[in-house]
Amino acid sequence: MGQETFLILNQRSVIDLFIDGDVFPYMTGNEIQNLGIKFGVGNLSGSRWQMMQTILSSLHNENDMTKFLEYFLLVMNINKAVKDVIKNNLKGEPPYEQTDNIFEECEKNNRYIAQVIRQELIRRINLELSVSGKKLVYNGNTFVMINSNDQAKIVADTSKIIDDDYIKKLLDNSKVDFNNNDLDSIVTKSRTLIESVFIQILQDQQVDFKENGDIGQYRKKVNLILGIKPDNTWNHSILTMVSGLNKIVDAITDMRNNNSDAHGSSSRVKIQRAEAELILNSAVTLATYYLGINNRNERT
Repeated sequence: MGQETFLILNQRSVIDLFIDGDVFPYMTGNEIQNLGIKFGVGNLSGSRWQMMQTILSSLHNENDMTKFLEYFLLVMNINKAVKDVIKNNLKGEPPYEQTDNIFEECEKNNRYIAQVIRQELIRRINLELSVSGKKLVYNGNTFVMINSNDQAKIVADTSKIIDDDYIKKLLDNSKVDFNNNDLDSIVTKSRTLIESVFIQILQDQQVDFKENGDIGQYRKKVNLILGIKPDNTWNHSILTMVSGLNKIVDAITDMRNNNSDAHGSSSRVKIQRAEAELILNSAVTLATYYLGINNRNERT
């Protein structure tokens, strides 16, 4: 893959998304000049969009282009856009459904809003690229172009079992993240999916529990109330299966703690598409299994 793969970005509709302020902050001519200098492109002239076009045209190889995209889409300061989201929320005009309940600034809120804004810009860029059958995605290491029809393969179907709107939305957002190659988010959402299912079961069964995020404690209570707490009367194969389920939950939880978008450690292992798909499908399969047993118990 060479620079020509990214030339599709150098079109007016995409450049306008970069600089016009609909998603990211509006960029003045001086700010575009400074951006060019940062990437070794000086003496820019013409309108704002022409200057940005010159910058993109001057990035001579794939490495330069991906460095630019990583900076612009993942690193560049977008605090003004974050503040605008909170201002609009306070006015009752939330621009994003995911952040419509955030009304004050703090590090956690600002970081989350910035993530939503960055994803929205990439989504809009990909709408412009869709005519060409391509989309821009971040694979955990760098930006790449992939075919726009690449889709997540979800093995299990929970639509007939999961009746909680939050869990449904969480699963739908996981599929969107996968298709946008936002792979780190898959880990967090997969873990949250399992946690949410455990909480739903405990609430359905009217079990007292402390909602503290301890997924291990949730699991113990769920296994007990559903009658799947292993003991020495169980068939060996069933014991092995339940032990495997517990290991899957532990693995996803551990991956969330070390690999997900919730932590910024530079030492964490980069998640690739195959592993992200495995994690998501494992979480969906576990959710289906536990909710299926819960529904069966409620009918008896």
